[in-house]
Amino acid sequence: NQPAMLYPGKSVDPLKSKRDRLLQKLFEEGRMDNTDLELALSEPLPRKPQDLPQLASHFTNFLISSGQEGKQVRSSLDIHVQRDVVNILDAHHQLLKTEGIHNASAIVLDVQRNEVLAYTGNVIGAGAEHQGFVDVIQAPRSTGSLLKPILYVSLLDEGQILPKTLIPDVPMFFGDFAPQNFSRTYDGAVHADMAIARSLNIPAVEMLKMYGYPKFHQKLRDMGMTTMNRPAGHYGLSLILGGSEGTLWDLTNMYAGMSRTLSHFNQERYREEDFEFADLPISKADGGIPPDSYRDRGKDIPNHLSAASIWFAFEAMLEVYRPNEDAAWKLYSSASKIAWKTGTSFGYRDGWAIGITPEYVVGVWVGNADGEGRPGLTGIKAAAPIMFDIFDRLPETTWFNMPRAEMVTAAVDRESGYLASPYSSQIDTVFIPKVGLRTAASPFHSLVHLDASQKFQVNAGCVPLSEMVTKSWFELPPKLAYYYKMKNPTYAEPPPFMPGCETQLTQLKAMEMIYPEPNASFYLPVEQDGQLGKIVFEATHQNRSTKVHWHLDGEYLGYTQNEHVMSLQPNNGNHRLVLVDDLGNELERRFEVLKKSDE
Repeated sequence: NQPAMLYPGKSVDPLKSKRDRLLQKLFEEGRMDNTDLELALSEPLPRKPQDLPQLASHFTNFLISSGQEGKQVRSSLDIHVQRDVVNILDAHHQLLKTEGIHNASAIVLDVQRNEVLAYTGNVIGAGAEHQGFVDVIQAPRSTGSLLKPILYVSLLDEGQILPKTLIPDVPMFFGDFAPQNFSRTYDGAVHADMAIARSLNIPAVEMLKMYGYPKFHQKLRDMGMTTMNRPAGHYGLSLILGGSEGTLWDLTNMYAGMSRTLSHFNQERYREEDFEFADLPISKADGGIPPDSYRDRGKDIPNHLSAASIWFAFEAMLEVYRPNEDAAWKLYSSASKIAWKTGTSFGYRDGWAIGITPEYVVGVWVGNADGEGRPGLTGIKAAAPIMFDIFDRLPETTWFNMPRAEMVTAAVDRESGYLASPYSSQIDTVFIPKVGLRTAASPFHSLVHLDASQKFQVNAGCVPLSEMVTKSWFELPPKLAYYYKMKNPTYAEPPPFMPGCETQLTQLKAMEMIYPEPNASFYLPVEQDGQLGKIVFEATHQNRSTKVHWHLDGEYLGYTQNEHVMSLQPNNGNHRLVLVDDLGNELERRFEVLKKSDE
């Protein structure tokens, strides 16, 4: 015997000769007749054994772990879509692994049939060394920014904002939690839809504070997010920035539910079954019934989100709203519209991309199964190109009809995005969700009285009414205006008051502290030489040329003019900072300097 030398697919002639000799020997021993010998000799040799297919190994492993071992099941997986997804993941894996990124997964859902067309839990080439056996579709991972559009829809749904309501984008501090935008810059204020399109973190936290994180926590659980097994207080405001974990299965199904809701808004079953999760890709025939925990997620929770609010969110998520640096969409060769959202977890451990159309939802996760972060591991760079390549292989898609039955036209202030006020100067008549009529009128417009030259503000005490020019003015609070005008050069603050014509400005309107936040606690920084450094305190005033006088714990520190910045080195403990301008307006800020424990 030479099994290593002679086997099907190798050394065909020697193998055939050896087989024929064995058959002849069996004939000579009388174990077969002449007819059987002739038939056996005419049989071709077996071909070389082929490798078992690896197109859906994680899916089959999941079936086994779900009690389907030994059963015949019929799958909803589309062999062509599944093969395309496997090949696309493998092609991208060849590049990603050179950057130390070894795992990726993808899922494709047929939205209207509520079925899974492709289920690839990991790349085949990852191997055991890089946990290639892990089904990442079912693995809880930090969600990054993937929940922001759902929060936006929730706020629209309750009439708390309009699609373009201005949301603050300024430094925020909540104890040890100080969210930052990815760009490390601030816009002062940004329209809500653009905050979603640009995936800005600070406006997202502001919106979650507005909506309430306990309520949002429950909303996500109701929609079928099964990984949020801790109280809302455990996540807090970080919930919207990846402070919770989710699975690719849950998140893709949640967006598929939103897509179905928007497609079914004019049907009787609207909202009744739209958020029922897709069956795992097993036919109910032959005993292949998915576990209840998968089949029934989100099934009995009515009225999740309205079609009108979802439509505005998907419009914000279209590629045409992307900033220039988010160029992954340009890799997509089709002209079809796709609403898409990426996510990147803290430490660059997870890159996500989910794309939505009326026909399909594609979800992609990229990272390392062991949680190792890598530079460049972002949703835009690592996951979005895979998602677009998958869409490129799917049939051409359509786009959603506007659900006008759930909308009304309203006069909206162009600058603030609120309902128009009597003082709004630029008004657009646009569609909004019906519930948006509950929202407030623009709080940022007021009448300003100017002198004839329009260079100074005046009042009736110093200028006759007949000589006044009255104009509507768009004016943000000082802290928002400080950053807003850096990004919006056309923004104009009201002129200063004419000398001798000043009126007592309100404290809120006159001055605002940029840093620190009220009741902040912080440590003094340590410089490179080991000495304690200083904290930079910063304020802004409506009238930049006004002198602002600084007092710390009753001690006068000096004044600032134009740029209201002062570096201080307070002792450990509680302090009271008071700022007073030339008109007597006063601003107080209390804070605490913490003592670092001895190491």
